[in-house]
Amino acid sequence: MSVYQRSDGRWIHKWKDTTRPKGKQWVQETYKTEEEAKAHEDEKKEEARDGCRLTVYEAVGLFLKDVPHDPATEAKYRWLVGGARPDQTRAKQRVGYAECIADRYVDTLDRRDLNMVRDCAREGGSSPVTINLWTGRLEAAFRYCASEGLIPRNPWETFKALKAEHGTRKGTLAQVLQVWACCPPWLQWVVETAFFLFLRPGKSELYCLKWKAFAWDHGAVTVFMPKVFAPKTVYPAREYLERAWVKFEESGKDKESFVCLNGQGRQIRQPCSSWRKACQKAGVKIPMYAIRHAAASEALGRGGDLAAVAANLGHRTPATTARFYLHAMPASQKAASAPLGAAWCGSGDKKAIDSGT
Repeated sequence: MSVYQRSDGRWIHKWKDTTRPKGKQWVQETYKTEEEAKAHEDEKKEEARDGCRLTVYEAVGLFLKDVPHDPATEAKYRWLVGGARPDQTRAKQRVGYAECIADRYVDTLDRRDLNMVRDCAREGGSSPVTINLWTGRLEAAFRYCASEGLIPRNPWETFKALKAEHGTRKGTLAQVLQVWACCPPWLQWVVETAFFLFLRPGKSELYCLKWKAFAWDHGAVTVFMPKVFAPKTVYPAREYLERAWVKFEESGKDKESFVCLNGQGRQIRQPCSSWRKACQKAGVKIPMYAIRHAAASEALGRGGDLAAVAANLGHRTPATTARFYLHAMPASQKAASAPLGAAWCGSGDKKAIDSGT
């Protein structure tokens, strides 16, 4: 774009319109004063900026296009920002919780917009836990667009999630082992994988895990977590890796094969019914998510480092881990304090104090 004055005194604003055919893209308009020409230039610059900015609907669309999701999860995203699915009639349509901000530019979103989405979810009967899941889906799309340079940053990254108790997700290792003993062999392997890799049971992590995630030379497993749009690396116990290697060999060392398969040797879709049957046999009622919870609680309770456990869980900060697993911390605190007695008694300064020198 440029503004200049012609020899006859008129002011010209010249700019390039990429929507026109090649060879005819340069356009100019004439004005009597410089102020009018520059005002028009500013208007065109603003239009150009708007053309490069992403709305919430567009950001989610790009995220779904570039990052593979299972059909059910993709349908949830599209409903969240667009309302009814394509197979629904208008009479059955239910307003998506984020439809109210779908046309807003992502870089203009603030806390008021986040609260609007939360209010819509509350009106729809969602609990604080579920509301955090819905807004977390939006943030996953924003984080992706920010990582690709499509938006400056995730506009909600500094806002805290709603306080919510995950009481129904809790369970002890003893309970998990009771249920594990009643599971068919294929489900026992699923439980072990979720436990030793600290995985969220579901289509996004556990059921789509492939052997290519295993770095056998380093004894490490790298898992992508769609919930937070980030990878995590876990160094599981040797016992698990030994069993995993046997399973890997049985698959023909096919790195594209799924780690966990159902009883028919196919990818797992949803083993809830099998898990419920095992719970009934064991006389224990816990969700599959309790496996991940039990793994974290045991690691912390047996003296595991908080930061290391946070990394295994895929939490962004150890503070998140401490908030949800505070009940498991006393044993770790005792283990951390135990060496202090020997350190104090073995200190040269302490001996000097006792001798009065």
